[in-house]
Amino acid sequence: MNTQQILNLDLPVQKHYGNWVRHSLVEEASRRLALWLVKGGNIWLTSDDVAGKSHLLRAVLSECPQVQLLYPLSACLTAAEQVDVWLKAGKQRAYWALDLPAGKLPSALGFAVFHLIERAKDTNKALLISWRCQEKEMCPPELSSRLLMMDQVIASAPEKDEDLKRVLVSVLKTMQWDMKETVLPVLLQYVPRNLPDLLNAIQKLDVYSRENRVKINGAVALKILGIHD
Repeated sequence: MNTQQILNLDLPVQKHYGNWVRHSLVEEASRRLALWLVKGGNIWLTSDDVAGKSHLLRAVLSECPQVQLLYPLSACLTAAEQVDVWLKAGKQRAYWALDLPAGKLPSALGFAVFHLIERAKDTNKALLISWRCQEKEMCPPELSSRLLMMDQVIASAPEKDEDLKRVLVSVLKTMQWDMKETVLPVLLQYVPRNLPDLLNAIQKLDVYSRENRVKINGAVALKILGIHD
């Protein structure tokens, strides 16, 4: 059976992975975020790898008008300019949630995050920072010291096949794909059962499908991924 490919619609390319899928390995993180919404404080939400933290934030905060979700803007902004944008956006909110890209931050952005932490403390705002990074990427040192003082909450990617499949279905719906019986079993059987590898496989199939205008079924997926059955 062939898969139904991306619809021919003029839609913006979405850079995120589907919608939030609740599973057992995020129950603790969900609970801690719910507690933060009641008691406030400072939280550093992190993970060892791709784990859907941005989607967890949106799911938890979607019905919480007291929270201002913040993002980094143009890399051309100075630290002071970026902080000013955040402070204006969150001025009327008691809770701030900052969603950062994984990995080392540009110097100006790193200092901006440090100053945001300081301003949150000075103005008694509850602050949550979502950021995945290695220890060596926690720069500048001032930011590192502040983060390590925050309450750390770790999100984890799903491990069970059933949960992984639910995440992949969500990803494919976001991409306007309807990848049915022939492909998902192939991915779960032949690709390492972890979220980053499975997402990379889907991206590779998507790129091939777009560039070559072909429909992807199980056999084609194996060929594209270089897997010999």
